Amino acid sequence: MSDQLMYLLMTGMNSIQDRMTASTNNLANVGTTGFKAQQPAFEAVPFYGQGLPNRADVVTQEEQPNFKSGPIQTTGRPLDVAINGPGWIGVQAPDGSTAYTRDGSLFIASSGALETAGGHPVIDQNGNPIVLPALSQVTIGSDGTVSGVPQGQQPDQIIAYGRIDLANPPAQNMKRRPDGLFQDGNGQFSTDGSVTLQVGALEGSNVSSVGVMVDMIKNTRLFQMQTQMLHSVATMGAGSESPLTLQ
Repeated sequence: MSDQLMYLLMTGMNSIQDRMTASTNNLANVGTTGFKAQQPAFEAVPFYGQGLPNRADVVTQEEQPNFKSGPIQTTGRPLDVAINGPGWIGVQAPDGSTAYTRDGSLFIASSGALETAGGHPVIDQNGNPIVLPALSQVTIGSDGTVSGVPQGQQPDQIIAYGRIDLANPPAQNMKRRPDGLFQDGNGQFSTDGSVTLQVGALEGSNVSSVGVMVDMIKNTRLFQMQTQMLHSVATMGAGSESPLTLQ
């Protein structure tokens, strides 16, 4: 029975470490525009093999991000956009696939491509990167339409060059990529005309620094308690006639 308790304690310690890792990453992204907090999910998985009928491990399953909207901060910058309510900005990922972000801090690269602060090209409703000519003025509409005045033209010579892909795939389909972008788990490209932008504003991270610090303190204390219990069980096993052995 004691060896089973040791397995239970060790798997519990592993899950606490995973929670601490997620909390640390969340805390590091308190100031990241449009960041969505990580929420690791755990599942008990049995061991299979002779002599291990009662063994189980706690493993981290696919992350369940917190999609709650972050606070909207007014910047007044014409290329800063925040999504009103649910929705995403479509971008081209480094591997060429369609990905999504809530980071609306946009810039025009030297090539003319409209990009996020992370350097990801913003795509239009056809899935193509939006590339702009030399412009003296650029505006983004609440529906994502990107317009501008070509250099050398009069201020009233405004031309629409594309419309940002604003999408709203089901939240349960959205998976966080290793590069921090999100992707529709079904691999589908989509647009949603009901998604709108607030121009001249950015969405902040939805991480609560106070909440994360409280969770880290709780997890640290829980880890210490698990460690003490594991030491006590191991000591009892070492003092018995049949020392504990881990299978």
